[in-house]
Amino acid sequence: MASGVAPSWESNESGAALVEAARLQGLAGLLHAAVAAEAGGWPEDARGRLRELRHALLARGVAQLDLVRRAQAILDRSGVRSIPLKGAALAETYYPSVADRPMADVDLLALEGWPAAMAALRREGFGDVEAADHASALRDPVSGGILELHHSVCSCPGFYALDAEGVWARSRPVGGQVGRAPSVEDLLIHLSLHAVFQHGLVLSLVQHLDFRRLLEQTPPDPDRVMALAIAARAEAPLAVALAAAEAVVAAPVGRDLRDRLGPYVPSALARWLEQIAASPLVVVSPAPSALFRVRWEIAAGRRREWLWRTLAPPLPEERAAVPRALRAAGRGLALAWRWGPHAWASWRKQMGG
Repeated sequence: MASGVAPSWESNESGAALVEAARLQGLAGLLHAAVAAEAGGWPEDARGRLRELRHALLARGVAQLDLVRRAQAILDRSGVRSIPLKGAALAETYYPSVADRPMADVDLLALEGWPAAMAALRREGFGDVEAADHASALRDPVSGGILELHHSVCSCPGFYALDAEGVWARSRPVGGQVGRAPSVEDLLIHLSLHAVFQHGLVLSLVQHLDFRRLLEQTPPDPDRVMALAIAARAEAPLAVALAAAEAVVAAPVGRDLRDRLGPYVPSALARWLEQIAASPLVVVSPAPSALFRVRWEIAAGRRREWLWRTLAPPLPEERAAVPRALRAAGRGLALAWRWGPHAWASWRKQMGG
């Protein structure tokens, strides 16, 4: 990942494990391309397995991006503007093929009228699968794929400000099935919020690679990205995400942006970032995530607000009819029951305590 040199085939057993690891980390397509470019070294059965995986990923990726295209068209007819998030915003622009950026599902951010957007999709046959505080998962009646419709980039809606008008004004046309994507700077902030706040920085390798691809191919304007991060109050997640991306996949952050973000790294996470630099696999899935601790540290100075939004997030639909205090109590009990036994152990293990 960091050197750009394809790994060598040592034995049938280790090679088969390598192919499987590449599949799990979302790198089978890229590994196939790297191996295919070599004159020898990898046996044909391994090359064939990678070729099969890449073909399957291509078919899946094309169908997923077609799902994004159709969903955007449905929302547009309902007067709802939307932009893709994460892999859906990256696959066609930053990777040689959509097969090289696998996605479990596709994410779309409704910039306004989220209840109307949900109603429009349901009228077209999309079925409810699961709801979170920031998004709802829907099953596509055509492909069976999963669409996550967001009204917030990440959990705790409103904790990181979303300038919907600005995001739309800064968005850019792109080629392919997904016709419009966030600006480079907005996309970098969205990726950082997803990586740090949503997942405690534990991602698949291809998700870490997203940062390197973006920074290599479309370097953001440091002044602009800093201004947007400050406006969204997302300086800490951006600083932590880019420091980790440098360590894990040699992402070219650049001295200017690195120096500007340095003061925003929470002091309690600085030691952890040093550990990541020494052993990058601690933030590669399936490593355990110290999500609560990470959120606690990057919320420094705003922890009361974070806890309140976690326990009683503002909801965009009729579910908000339940008083927030009651929702806070119920959600607090549910979270304590689910995560309480693991929180302290994870805190100590992941943060070196």
